[in-house]
Amino acid sequence: MLSKRTKYVVYLMFKLAEEHWGLENANAFVRFVNCVSDKEAEERASRVSLVGENVRRRNLKCPQRRVDGWMEIELGSFINDTGDDEDVDARLIEITQLHGKGGLIVQGIEFSPE
Repeated sequence: MLSKRTKYVVYLMFKLAEEHWGLENANAFVRFVNCVSDKEAEERASRVSLVGENVRRRNLKCPQRRVDGWMEIELGSFINDTGDDEDVDARLIEITQLHGKGGLIVQGIEFSPE
């Protein structure tokens, strides 16, 4: 259930295993499934890195450490104008470097009103 006329921010909560690889760059986006196409969402995706906490890089979102010890990174945001209970798709994808990725421990995805 989403509140009407509310902006939501979507976060991935995670930790990295001691040995992790292939998580330096990815694309992240959030979309209403019936309102925004995959192609449109991918074109406006933001670049994220799951390594290098609290680092500021141009056009690259980096994770922040939470008080509970987990890391969080913003995947995107959306506004629920109508209040309808539509499906929301949140993605973290990397398809340009086709090597392996490992060591990502996911706690969950959080949808928070802004």
